[in-house]
Amino acid sequence: MKDNVKKELEALIQEQRERIPKLKCEVGAFAYYVYEPSVKEEYIKWRENTKRFLEINFTGDRYIDDFNETCDKKITPNQQNKLLAILEAFEKYPQVIENNKVLNQSANINIHSSISNTNTQSQSQNQEIKILLKSLKDELSVSQLEELKQVVDEEKGDLEKAKPKLMDKIKSFGENVASNILANIITNPAIWSCLG
Repeated sequence: MKDNVKKELEALIQEQRERIPKLKCEVGAFAYYVYEPSVKEEYIKWRENTKRFLEINFTGDRYIDDFNETCDKKITPNQQNKLLAILEAFEKYPQVIENNKVLNQSANINIHSSISNTNTQSQSQNQEIKILLKSLKDELSVSQLEELKQVVDEEKGDLEKAKPKLMDKIKSFGENVASNILANIITNPAIWSCLG
């Protein structure tokens, strides 16, 4: 490591070491940690300068991501000490450790995308089915639902064959029943938001 880089890193480490004892615990409904406003301002400058320093001098090192992720967490003594420990590790072992996430990322994209897509589709389908069932139960009596099931059973479960008879059966329940079911489905917030 070049002397000027080493000196800058040592200065960043020292600044954080001196700042951590200034962290104060505030107690309200929950305990949380804060710096005095002037110290917090210096911390923010230090944090952003350190991010930049690491990107310039340790480009591609996987621990830069750790540093950045830790910066994004709430300020706590552990969080502040972890930032310090990461910098001390850069000082002690200055060799760049390649970021394997980038290498493996393309292999994982298809898997994560597929899982996410499947989960989203399943959740969406379950929600749509629940909306439909609720609309039917709101408008039809138990005996009317049984009559609809019987129509499908008469066609041995063939929904396409049963469709015209189902429509006739729903009409026989009264002219407003079908329109009420449809209105309940359309005005459900989850369905309405999809209609755009």
